[in-house]
Amino acid sequence: MALEYDPKTSKILYQGREIGECTHEDGKARVRMNITYECDADDWIVPLSWFAFGLNLLPQHRPKNLDVASKIETEADSIEREYDVPRLLMEKIVKRGGYIWIFHKNDPDEWPSPLHGHDYEKGLKLDAVTGRIFDVATKQHCKDLKRRNLVQVQDRLRQSGDFREKVAQLIDGDA
Repeated sequence: MALEYDPKTSKILYQGREIGECTHEDGKARVRMNITYECDADDWIVPLSWFAFGLNLLPQHRPKNLDVASKIETEADSIEREYDVPRLLMEKIVKRGGYIWIFHKNDPDEWPSPLHGHDYEKGLKLDAVTGRIFDVATKQHCKDLKRRNLVQVQDRLRQSGDFREKVAQLIDGDA
């Protein structure tokens, strides 16, 4: 295993060298790490993506107190175009199954637009106005939803009382 934890000393080791520690206090664990690794120029992001994936599982990195007002699923073949950008997820995960877009009624984050959905499993955000899909970790535009699928998503949001006003304002152009 690349990382090792010594419970006697609370030290975290990488290749036999100490790179951090885990301390416990008041029922909480605190992990501190400083790691340097070398690899081929194109492979550096893979270990980092797994680390980011693990951090995203922690409760403090999950959305808090958001009402799930609408959950919309699009098929795997609903992607019109993909772009060659570094993503902080493995490609095999990105290409699995359909996409499930979760729209929050009171989402405090307006990126990439005030009307956007989250695919938490794949680490993506869908701009429901343009159909552009972004990698959450890098904020890079990485995919485009097919026009017909975007219209279906917009129609579902239009039918929802929670999003009707936003759709009218941002998509239909009503003032």
